[in-house]
Amino acid sequence: MILSEDDDNGLLEFDRLNLLTKSTKDIATKALMLRLRGFSEIKPDKSLKSALALRLQSISGNSQEGTSLTIDCTHFSETIKGLQLEMFKPREDVLQLTPMALVIESFQTALNDESEDVDLDKPLLKSLMGFKKNFISDNEVFYMANRGTIAEVRLTKDDFQKIGLLEDNIPEPKKVIVNGQLDEMKVSKGKLGLQTEQGLVNVFANDKAIIESIVRFMGKEVTILGMAHYKPNGQLSFIEIREYNEPGARDRFFSKKPTAMTAHQQLLFQAKQSKKSSSLSALKSISGLLKDEISEEEFQEMLKDIHR
Repeated sequence: MILSEDDDNGLLEFDRLNLLTKSTKDIATKALMLRLRGFSEIKPDKSLKSALALRLQSISGNSQEGTSLTIDCTHFSETIKGLQLEMFKPREDVLQLTPMALVIESFQTALNDESEDVDLDKPLLKSLMGFKKNFISDNEVFYMANRGTIAEVRLTKDDFQKIGLLEDNIPEPKKVIVNGQLDEMKVSKGKLGLQTEQGLVNVFANDKAIIESIVRFMGKEVTILGMAHYKPNGQLSFIEIREYNEPGARDRFFSKKPTAMTAHQQLLFQAKQSKKSSSLSALKSISGLLKDEISEEEFQEMLKDIHR
């Protein structure tokens, strides 16, 4: 439902309806791919596109009561349960949802107070931010509900400030080389596990051929060249495999579990989340960093960065 204090009270002009349907479908698609493949910016195959069908059943309302759209879509338990999803199976919680439920859950997750620790990625957050274009005034409210199966979400323009901050705080992907033993399949996320000297790293390939061929290294050491992707809290999410090969003599020396942020970036990231980010005590308490560990100039520059 769309409510507004303006004269049109959420009435939908054709161009606006087109934007609303496209942005909603984009969120549903990315949310499903994140659940099934571990990375949202993957194009679904023909079967998954069918499972993501969102059918506009009806539009009703008026300038006094707002505008309501009823969407018809099918539970994934009926559309994807029998599909051969490469080597991986969908989790049961995904099967109980619909494409529209995924859209609602994605907004709920991004707006949750603990959202820094959840499994969101940058492409999906960009799509959530893109939904802001559907607002044509500051006082509009969008309500999304899934016929009582999950909690509804209430969206205002102000909510996108938090989503935008969450997106900005995710470090950009970077090239890495990592060496380890391929020893675990992460079935729930469609990823593989690489055991390194620094711990387990999730690795993933957008290219189906890479996934099918790299499994010959299961239980053996392998060197992976790829792009490291990060979570909203700045921690490593997974490495997207671009190339892989048998480890050479020097691979282990150059390989290490990639870190997302420098100490400077960690300080800024956590300070920006603090209600008292301008206080010296708050800065001293986070990340185990004390002011005497950095120069006065660096400290003052961090304060400036925090308030930008």
